[in-house]
Amino acid sequence: MMRKHLFKTLGILAVSAFMTWGCSSSGTTHDYSVNDLQFELVGPLFEGPNQGQYSLEIDLATALGDAYEEGMTVTDARLKGATVLAGDSLGFSQVRSFVLSFASDNSEVAMQEAAFKNPLPEGVTEVALDVAPDAELGAIVAEGKLYLVLDADLAEDFYDGNRNFKLNISLELTVKS
Repeated sequence: MMRKHLFKTLGILAVSAFMTWGCSSSGTTHDYSVNDLQFELVGPLFEGPNQGQYSLEIDLATALGDAYEEGMTVTDARLKGATVLAGDSLGFSQVRSFVLSFASDNSEVAMQEAAFKNPLPEGVTEVALDVAPDAELGAIVAEGKLYLVLDADLAEDFYDGNRNFKLNISLELTVKS
C-alpha cells in the first residue's frame, strides 16, 4: 500500500515538473527598427570589399517601451530585414555587392554575417538585402552596444573621396524577465 502511494506521489511530481518545464515561456518577441544609419567608406577605396561601420546602442527600456519590465534581457535576436539606400550622388555606381555583419566588443562572441546582396540589381535607389535566416544575433544584441559592418564590394578603385550609404534594419528581439 505504501509503495503504491509512493509511486502515485512520484508520478504526480514528475508530471508537475514536466508541465512546468515544458510549458515555461521561452520569452516574448518584439520588433525593433532603426532607420537612416549612416555608413561612410573612407577613401581611397580599392577594387574589392571596403568597410563602413556604425556603432549602435540598444537601450532595451526605450526599445520595448511599455512592454519593458525591470530585469528583462535579450535571449535571441534575428534580423528580419535590411535595406541599403544611396547616401550620395553616386548611388550604387560601381558597387557589385553588399554584406552586412553584426559584431560586439565581447571577444568571445563571433561576428555574424546577417545579410547580403550579390549581385546588385541595376538602376535602383535602394537595395533590400537577403537575410541569412541562421544568423543568431542574440549574444551580440544582448551586449547592448553592437557594431554594424557594411562591406561594399567595388568593381574598381575610387580615389576621389568617400562613398556614403544609409541602412534601415528591422530586428525581432526575444526577451525574458
